[in-house]
Amino acid sequence: MPLFYSMIWKRLFLFAFVIGLVIALLMMVKVPTLSITSGDTVQIFHLYKEEVEFKVRWRHSVEKEEWEEMFVLQDGMIKLTGTRFKTFGAGVPNDTGEQTYIKDGWVYMTDINQTIGTHLSLRTGTHTDHRFLYGKDANFNLDKNKAYQINVGQHSLLNSIRYYILVKLRGE
Repeated sequence: MPLFYSMIWKRLFLFAFVIGLVIALLMMVKVPTLSITSGDTVQIFHLYKEEVEFKVRWRHSVEKEEWEEMFVLQDGMIKLTGTRFKTFGAGVPNDTGEQTYIKDGWVYMTDINQTIGTHLSLRTGTHTDHRFLYGKDANFNLDKNKAYQINVGQHSLLNSIRYYILVKLRGE
């Protein structure tokens, strides 16, 4: 019998060692990510993909028309590439970007190419209907009257898996 118990302990020790090694590796390996947080809560979570475009769209609180800013992920940074809106009025710069033109009722300002950095802060309003559009298919409605932070950074593989699961469980 003692030989039997000795083998069980050896196998349990080996199993615990392997599990510990896997967890340590998951904690050490870093992956690039794009996340949207509000307070301490991760609301949206994606693995970072170079050259992926995303947009922030909202209804202007004064003009009551749609506005949209276009961004791209480049070199681990968020870069503003363009904007479009329905009305051109007070407070709108007239010389932003390389091109300004009208198409399908929208005023476009393109080739802005302004590096924002690794964080972009925004605050939603009561009637602004903010949305985050990621890639070609993902469209997320942002809650009213809330501060958000769009972040590009590095997370451990373990935290990335955890955030991904938490966001999916919330139904995002």
